[in-house]
Amino acid sequence: MKRVPLLLLLSVGCASPPQRAAAPAQARVPYAGGGATPHAIEIRVDSRAAREVLAAMARPQFEAADGSALRALPAVRLAIQDSGRPPDVFDRDLAAAFDEESRPAVFDFRSIRAERERWDALLATVSAGESELQGKAAASVATLLPDDRPIALQLQVLLSFGLAGLADHLLLPAPEGRTVMVVDLARALGESTSEPAENQRTRLARLIAGGAYRQAWTSYRNASPAWQRRDSDLGQLEPLLRSVAEAGPVALFSVDENFFPLSVWLKEPMKRNIGDLNRMAEILAAPDTDLDKRMEMTAEVRRPEFARRLAGPAGAFLSDAIVQAEGLPAFRRALAGGPRAFFQAYDRIAQAGGRDAIPLAKVIQDRIGVPPAP
Repeated sequence: MKRVPLLLLLSVGCASPPQRAAAPAQARVPYAGGGATPHAIEIRVDSRAAREVLAAMARPQFEAADGSALRALPAVRLAIQDSGRPPDVFDRDLAAAFDEESRPAVFDFRSIRAERERWDALLATVSAGESELQGKAAASVATLLPDDRPIALQLQVLLSFGLAGLADHLLLPAPEGRTVMVVDLARALGESTSEPAENQRTRLARLIAGGAYRQAWTSYRNASPAWQRRDSDLGQLEPLLRSVAEAGPVALFSVDENFFPLSVWLKEPMKRNIGDLNRMAEILAAPDTDLDKRMEMTAEVRRPEFARRLAGPAGAFLSDAIVQAEGLPAFRRALAGGPRAFFQAYDRIAQAGGRDAIPLAKVIQDRIGVPPAP
């Protein structure tokens, strides 16, 4: 199954967030706008799997019955399904948590057992503010959706521990077109356990909102004529600009609120990202670029890795620049207009020299139909 991308901050090589007090007074956090919307976003958090895993880890020795009991839980069943391994691998790794001589093959429960008290406290913190967490995540999703057509979304969030691989969460299809998100609490919040409870819940709400927004934003685009029609006037740049405009709003949720505005706190890495975007556009549009090279680059644009590496970070910078300079209503209108409108909105800001906006390549300006400022 497809996993969601790593944190945007990791992809641009940033470390600890700056202190919020140092941020400009006018800075906005894009996904924290709130306000009335036409959307019906419902998020439900279920922590049963997390509680049951911790209960099993609390036993003085391994009990075989715990394996079958845990495998019956939806969160664990989906994690095993996503791992591509048979259920007996899960049982062996569960037993390995109690045996110092054994090494887990896929599911690392030993580290969960070793720090069980820490995870007990974390789960209690999350559970105490569960209702607020659900509401905050749902409001964040609605905030960044265009408001010209209502979107309904139901997301079930299953909290657990011990996912396979390195991901802190999974997004998996469920019956009736729904989506289930499985969150590994130790990975998602392990580095924040020393922070105040409110900060931990805010981090989790942002993670959940990012997964929910990905689904809602896809639903919106599938129903939007502006996003469904191909913009032939963009020529060879159409797949590239579309990829950036699609990935950018989603990538905003990967950024800690203390990094906004991105033009201040992530200025140098964002300069590199926009520079890469501009160079790629120039190569794609150049008349002397051979067909094989152009086809290779177009294929790269359509790969998930491209969204993680370039389209997401670059699109997040463009998105944030629009929000900071013109506000959320203008950002939602730009999204509603499709990829060209999104780039036009950013280019107006860049042409006016606003908010340290990084100029787009002339070939992009020409294709989106916004003439350079005199």
